Amino acid sequence: MKGFVITLGNFDGAHKGHQALFAKTLEISNKFDLPSMAISYHPNPAIVLGKKSNFTYLQSLEDRKNDILKSGLSRVEVLPFTEELASMEAEDFLETILINKFQAKHIIIGFNHCFGRERRGNFELLKKYETVYDYKVYEVEPVYSGDDKISSSLIRRFLQEGIILSANLCLGKFFNISGTVVEGRKEGRTIGFPTANILIPADLVFPGLGVYATLTNGMPSMTNVGGKPTFGDDRISIESHILNWSGDLYGQSVRLEFVEKIRDVQKFASIDDLKAQLTKDAITSHRILDN
Repeated sequence: MKGFVITLGNFDGAHKGHQALFAKTLEISNKFDLPSMAISYHPNPAIVLGKKSNFTYLQSLEDRKNDILKSGLSRVEVLPFTEELASMEAEDFLETILINKFQAKHIIIGFNHCFGRERRGNFELLKKYETVYDYKVYEVEPVYSGDDKISSSLIRRFLQEGIILSANLCLGKFFNISGTVVEGRKEGRTIGFPTANILIPADLVFPGLGVYATLTNGMPSMTNVGGKPTFGDDRISIESHILNWSGDLYGQSVRLEFVEKIRDVQKFASIDDLKAQLTKDAITSHRILDN
């Protein structure tokens, strides 16, 4: 085998910073006519090392792998992140995994990516061993959105604060999550706005409370993230009303893309006031999604 052009990272969200790594990997892959590969880790190191017990991902592992492959890379390998892997010396990681297992001929890493015990595996260490193992290493600079250095943690913060436009700019796509449609209390149906109650995995982040213009399985929709205070229900749920559509999605997996926040969740004085606002929300959602 001729070897691989390899990029390393968690790649949660496959955002614009990651996309710069994928683009550089493809550039080198095409230049030297070698197959490309992304090496990712799961679970997130922050969980295994006990730094963030309540860590939430931007996307499922399956979606992460799919997004990497959509970028054009020919292969994705996911290393199980364990305490054993974390305690491996950087030199051993380089020789055992990158060289012997995956035949690295070119290695592309981000400006802040580290591997191995005490995070010693960085660009400088990889540069040191280039001639020993006959490979080339490249470092990709950070990507910015305005003054913000794009990162998964920045996007996670934008989402939790409901700043969906900023999150989408950093992602280079609409933030999306997939979940299963489950039985709800069906209040929406009684007032002419039936909703799909979407249950998402507990380890995925979801946007801050509010009403959003969304796409549900590609169909125009509006989605409430939060409780239903007008009905006296403060339990947080994700409920999507698909515009100008009727059908049954119970038990099905749906993909929800968040386009823009419309307003905060609020309590209305009456059901009629709620219905009037939902009618306005539908018009607003149509306008946003049509654009």
